[in-house]
Amino acid sequence: MRTDLNLLRVLLAIHDCGNVTAAAKRLGMSQPAASAALSRLRHSLGDPLFVRSGTAMEPTPRARSIVERTREVIATIDQEILPSPTFDPAESRDEVTFCLSEIGEVVFLPALFDCLRSKAPHVKIRCLSLGPKDLLEALREGKVDAALGYFPDLDAPNIYQQRLFSHDLVCLIRQDHRITDARLSLKDFCELEHLQVRDGSRSQEMYESFLAEQGIERRIVLQMSHYMSMAAIIERSDLVAVVPRTVANLYVQYSSVRLIEPPVEIPRYSLKHHWHARNQKDPRHLWLRKQVVELFGGE
Repeated sequence: MRTDLNLLRVLLAIHDCGNVTAAAKRLGMSQPAASAALSRLRHSLGDPLFVRSGTAMEPTPRARSIVERTREVIATIDQEILPSPTFDPAESRDEVTFCLSEIGEVVFLPALFDCLRSKAPHVKIRCLSLGPKDLLEALREGKVDAALGYFPDLDAPNIYQQRLFSHDLVCLIRQDHRITDARLSLKDFCELEHLQVRDGSRSQEMYESFLAEQGIERRIVLQMSHYMSMAAIIERSDLVAVVPRTVANLYVQYSSVRLIEPPVEIPRYSLKHHWHARNQKDPRHLWLRKQVVELFGGE
């Protein structure tokens, strides 16, 4: 039995959104129309496709088996067969969803928000912080438009990436700290008390692994899960913290802290822009990628 292409769009929307109401809103149709489309699709494929679990709709094995192939087929048709859609940033009322770490929000979001508000004033911006597995799934399902930052786990099929710039790590101490040199000695680095942020990021894992490989041990007296209060603690103590240079430069502007180089050269890491292959030729994404490169790709 032949199946209407638009019914398959409903299938994907319900799968991604988890319920018919949200799927209808995403597709710009009424909830009864989306329910009717699901009924037709169930009849056409001879399977319930989704079953209710609490307030959500869970896909059946049959739905799971066809959803990714369906996504690829629709993306191919949209990009290579149907007339190319246009994107007018000044008139668009789309929602753009980024995945950013806490540090990523500091590094990317201010300039990105200013740019989009200026050129696409009606576009709504949403930011999420996701673990590697959830982020990969969100990109595949279209729940996230782009991930900006250090995400080495996104080296996966159908995930495109573009290098923007590299980050290095520096030390942060209070403005009137007894140490006045431009570079911290290894002796002082090991003897000073440290503030450590364990935010679960891959860059943090990279840094910790590097210290372990070098046999460098610190005296960690304060461990935190966020960067927000770091500068306020550093400026009233003799603690030292290691942070990305971009973040240190920001703290220096607004707090009584200063930047000092670490005793050893810590490996740099590249920050990248990641997106799904489905969006490679999408006009909205092409425009968005152009803005990101212009803002952050100048290294």
